[in-house]
Amino acid sequence: MDKEDSKKSIWDQIKSFWNSVPELLKLIGTILSIALALKALFPAAVLEISDFDASPEIIESGGSSILSWKVSGADNITIEPGIGAVSSNGSVSVSPPETTTYKLTATGKGKERVALRTVTINEGSQEPLLINSFSANPDFIKPGENSVLNWHVTGVSNVTIEPGIGVVEPAGSLKVSPASTTTYKLTASNGDKEDAVYCTLTVEKNPVSPENASSSNLSSEEENLTPQKKPASQEQLPSISSFNAKPDAVEKGESSNLVWSVSKASKVSIEPGIGTVGLTGSQRIFPDETTTYTLTATNELGSVDATKVVSVQEPPTPTTQEPDSTPGSTALISVPEQLSPVDGIEFDSSISRIALEWKAVPGAASYTVEIDEYDSGSGRWLSESVGSRIMSGITTTSYSYESQAKVPCRWRIWAVGPDGQESEKTSWWDFSYKVDSSQDNT
Repeated sequence: MDKEDSKKSIWDQIKSFWNSVPELLKLIGTILSIALALKALFPAAVLEISDFDASPEIIESGGSSILSWKVSGADNITIEPGIGAVSSNGSVSVSPPETTTYKLTATGKGKERVALRTVTINEGSQEPLLINSFSANPDFIKPGENSVLNWHVTGVSNVTIEPGIGVVEPAGSLKVSPASTTTYKLTASNGDKEDAVYCTLTVEKNPVSPENASSSNLSSEEENLTPQKKPASQEQLPSISSFNAKPDAVEKGESSNLVWSVSKASKVSIEPGIGTVGLTGSQRIFPDETTTYTLTATNELGSVDATKVVSVQEPPTPTTQEPDSTPGSTALISVPEQLSPVDGIEFDSSISRIALEWKAVPGAASYTVEIDEYDSGSGRWLSESVGSRIMSGITTTSYSYESQAKVPCRWRIWAVGPDGQESEKTSWWDFSYKVDSSQDNT
């Protein structure tokens, strides 16, 4: 048998076999052949998260961000917290109350893919309310003349000046010409916070008219006969518009900010411990005990005083209580004892890594450290404005960090028990940096 006859015989056998196969099996074979062909032409998609984004990633408190995603080859897709099951691609608006990390989970064919995206709340975006200046130039005029009110306020939503002016911009100037001596009040507010300062514009009393000159001269002659000099009027003496302390009650080791505004003075001083200052300004103070500060404003006609008491309270005395053996009771956690850096130490400016150390507390599961920096620009600790740095979950008795700012700092610590109970906080310990004198050479 030649090759051609052999091939024909094999083909005849296949045809004979196929004809003998039941129709149902033929149908199944056809379907499987088509399925295999389709699989070869269109392979199954690989499980993949090709995109998961937040725009913008940093928002103000109360603002919103858009989460968008694109996933392939997944049977189930979820986004947490608070969103749940989603389709393979899409977007959703979120407005978290605090910094939140969103987790996208995609599963398929026994596999899982995860992507994370964080939306950060900008806690420090709001400036603290601060009245930087409010003055009249000049602050002494004759009837009919003009003076210019100048002011500059930050961190506010509303500013008003009274009497007779009303709502104004946070910074500006305005020409005024009052008929008589007037004290203007600037009020700045932002939500539930409000502050106010005063500025006095003195208007000289009307000069003597010609028709009254004779009687005026007579009065002058009579006055010359009087050996005693007439006292200066209150309108000619210096004017202290405001003298405040914010806050006026602090714990020992904490600070307050003296703020003042004075007009018609050639010299202004504050005691104890401050000395000569400008007509308006602020000064950070660290009183060790309750102190009465006295502001004295002087000109050629005399002086006037104003006082402000800053109360200093002793911090709560750390107490150690023996564990309570009563069944079901919770033992109190003792206050940690700080070791270094010691209170009041001054570091060389070349030192950048600071190591905080303390003694172990029996029964403590972890420790929390708070580090606060002093902002010389605003004259306030960061904890009073944008917030301090707090590190929790520390399981050792030390914590190290890089300090790049080289500004005065303070730190305190407290212990945390296994059940989350916290001890009292220690008092603040301060440290600062020496000024590099070589940088002052001109």
